[in-house]
Amino acid sequence: MMSVSEQDAAAAIKARMVSLTVLELFSTDLEELDRQLLEKVAQAPKFFRNAPVMIDFGQLDQEVDGSWLEKACELLSANNFVPVGITGAEESLEFAARARNIAVWPAAGTARHDTVVESPQPEIKEEPVQSPPAPQEAVTPQEAPHTETLVIRQPVRSGQKVYARGGDLIVLASVSTGAEIMADGHIHVYGTLRGRALAGARGKESARVFCNDLQADLVSIAGVYIINDDLPSDMRKTAVQIYLQEDQLKIESLR
Repeated sequence: MMSVSEQDAAAAIKARMVSLTVLELFSTDLEELDRQLLEKVAQAPKFFRNAPVMIDFGQLDQEVDGSWLEKACELLSANNFVPVGITGAEESLEFAARARNIAVWPAAGTARHDTVVESPQPEIKEEPVQSPPAPQEAVTPQEAPHTETLVIRQPVRSGQKVYARGGDLIVLASVSTGAEIMADGHIHVYGTLRGRALAGARGKESARVFCNDLQADLVSIAGVYIINDDLPSDMRKTAVQIYLQEDQLKIESLR
């Protein structure tokens, strides 16, 4: 079979890592859902504008049909979200979703706010190095030991995405607005942290984010996130560490 060169091809299909906002449902009350969406969008209108959303039915103990899904999608669109998929739904609802060209994902697992589609190919040059040995301690499936650390020496620019799969990520430069960095373990940024930083991408709740200059659009640990508008004013543009404690993100000064 003759292969088609990239120069002659009309398109190329590649795996990319992307983040989605997950709408985890606990009720079918559309009026209450609309109220909460309006409240959330008001906190950061630019951040949520045209944000792709996956609807998670895994925690919902009420049955819904295709008509309800249609109304929910219209409500999301009215609030400037873009419904792109569902997860945790009954088979009949999956059929209704496919009928309106909405993707169906497997169960969402441990992710609570953001879900990640992994990329097998990094988009910028990377340098793997061995991490120092970790202290001996009991290891659970969620707290699997890191095998290597990904070191990025150049700035991570707008539109670039970096994922340290199975380990920590160290960025020895700055991260620009519109960039996204992600790690299954900790994230260290020795310059200015703008853009999005997602540590503990596979649910590791002990992961932390360290940076010398906090200006991030979003920081997430194990799916729990904080957006720029909610960052404490006294922690902005300072060296901080961010960690998860009792399902809330804590920000502490490093100086």
